[in-house]
Amino acid sequence: MTAVIAEARFPDDADALARVYVASAAHHAALDPARYRVPPLDAVARRYREPRPDTERILVARLGRDVAGFASVALLPPPGPASMLADVTTATLDVAVLPENRGRGIGRRLLEAAATAAAGLGAARLQLDAHHANEGALRLYRYLGYQPMGVLLSRVVL
Repeated sequence: MTAVIAEARFPDDADALARVYVASAAHHAALDPARYRVPPLDAVARRYREPRPDTERILVARLGRDVAGFASVALLPPPGPASMLADVTTATLDVAVLPENRGRGIGRRLLEAAATAAAGLGAARLQLDAHHANEGALRLYRYLGYQPMGVLLSRVVL
C-alpha cells in the first residue's frame, strides 16, 4: 500500500500524531538518554489539539486510515537587525515515521512534501536537527541534499 501525503486534520489527527511523536521520542531516547526522554502520550496529544499558527504546517502520511508518519514545517522568526545571520526566510522541519513503516520511502516523501509546504510559506532555506547517532535519518537527509551547517556542542554542567 502506498502512503498518501496530506495536511493533518485537526483535532482529528491529534492522537495519531502523538503516537508517532512518542515512538520517535523512544527511538531518540534509546540513542541518547541523557538528551532525550519519552513524554507522556496525553501531553503530546494535548499539544497537537492546540491551534496551529499560520506559519506552521503538519503533513501526515496515511496508509489507509492509519497515520504512518508526519512532517512538521515551521517558519523561524527572522533575524533581527543586530544579528549576524543572513536575512533568509528559514523553515525548520521535523519528521517522524512509525518504526514498522521505516525504510519504505515514507520519510523521504514527507520531507519532499514538507519542502514544498515550506516554499509555500515563503521559506528559502530549510533546516532540521539530527542526532549524530541517528544514522538512518542522516543517510536520508544527505540523500535529499541536506548538508551540515554547524555543530551543536553540549556538556554537563559540573
